[in-house]
Amino acid sequence: MKFAKKATALSMAGLMAASVLVGCGGGASSNSNSTSGSTSGSQSSSTPADPTKPYAGTVLKYACTDTAAVGPENVDLFKMVEEKTGIIIEPMIIPNNQTGELDRTLVSLQAGESIDLIYKTNSDLSPFYAAGVLEPVDELAANAGYDMESVFGSSLPVMADGKTYGLPAFNDIWCVFYNKAVFDKAGVPYPSGDWTWDEYIETAKKLTNVDEQVYGSLMLDYGSYDYMYAIQSGAKHYKEDGTINYDDPLFRESAEWYYSLGNDLKIQPNITDYRSGLHVWNGFVSTGVSTDGKYDKPVYGMCVVGSWVASMLTNTEKYPRDWQAGIAPLPHPEGQDASTLSVIGCYAIPTTSQNKEAAFEALKCIAENQYSLGYGRIPARIDLSDTEIDAYINDKLVPTYKETDDITAEMFKDAWFSDMTILPEKVVGPAGSTIENLWVSEGEMYGTGSQDLDTMMKNMIQKSNDAIAEENASNS
Repeated sequence: MKFAKKATALSMAGLMAASVLVGCGGGASSNSNSTSGSTSGSQSSSTPADPTKPYAGTVLKYACTDTAAVGPENVDLFKMVEEKTGIIIEPMIIPNNQTGELDRTLVSLQAGESIDLIYKTNSDLSPFYAAGVLEPVDELAANAGYDMESVFGSSLPVMADGKTYGLPAFNDIWCVFYNKAVFDKAGVPYPSGDWTWDEYIETAKKLTNVDEQVYGSLMLDYGSYDYMYAIQSGAKHYKEDGTINYDDPLFRESAEWYYSLGNDLKIQPNITDYRSGLHVWNGFVSTGVSTDGKYDKPVYGMCVVGSWVASMLTNTEKYPRDWQAGIAPLPHPEGQDASTLSVIGCYAIPTTSQNKEAAFEALKCIAENQYSLGYGRIPARIDLSDTEIDAYINDKLVPTYKETDDITAEMFKDAWFSDMTILPEKVVGPAGSTIENLWVSEGEMYGTGSQDLDTMMKNMIQKSNDAIAEENASNS
């Protein structure tokens, strides 16, 4: 189960440019003003009461939305950090971004707001790095005698300058969640172990009954779905010269394949129906309790999505249901090795922090231990032994999901901890976020019939290269 050691494609070292949790201009990094025993940025020369907790009493500001501030996982996370380090994490409420807006945490940091910790995916840290508002943690780690690479390996968010800008806490690995009741009613065996997309489609066909609003498959509207098949087939987003690689026919085939699932095969909602609101992002778990065997919402036999959905399964107060879920590995193209997509959840220290040493202590604590809180997280650590992984699965994951879904240890091992290649969910490189959004907008026009596939791919190539050139020019 050395899954994390195969995730070399996720390394941020190759960056060519500067969910549940929450998720800035920049100048040279400043030295921390914190000292042992400081509180809210104040200084104290007193010796800490507990030498193992040198920053006990220090208050750190953590940027998050109001919803995330009181979310069960964050509440437990803050409590754990205080218990282990004595550091107090105080949520700093930042509103959600509106569509098309700059990240409001980034804006706050660019305005000089003092923040000690932020959470972002590894790819979403890129604009913060480009804006110069992230503190590299290499020196902080060296001063603390902490070997980051031995704990996290290639999951570390290393940027274009070769420095590390945070620590990873967990992998959000893609898999297939399935509704056991839909499978049982159709008389179809539950999926398990290594399987292909051809097998997935055949299974979805057997589950689909559109007249009863039962779809064999559900995929959301992320750009990742458009290029997933291509990436699993070995395609790369960028050429060696840094321009976009979307003239590789695999990307064209991938987009055509994805939209055919809804438009032609009709095993899942098409993008027109999805965008109209007939189907929602949390539809898999929000189909709840039936009346006379029928549901008042669409039902989905399988949902292809990241492991973050697992945290929703146990929230039966918000999502009451009378069926159980299972999990299976992400399928792969015929003839290819087993693979999956993943995005890494990271915590970072902004340059505006007045307590950088204390923030790094909290950072270590979170990154090493968040997965152990029992919210279905997959650790980003590579230093855990097979015995420790087995203990986590059997002592944390299985008991957590026993009552609601009875997901077995073998299911967790197959879907999240098997020996498979882990590929980046996001476009990681120059103008990555812009290109990700292009897949959504251009793909939607193709999927709804507003443009043909050739036009879509021509636009993807031209607009992606324009975005790359613009970003490179702004960074030169």
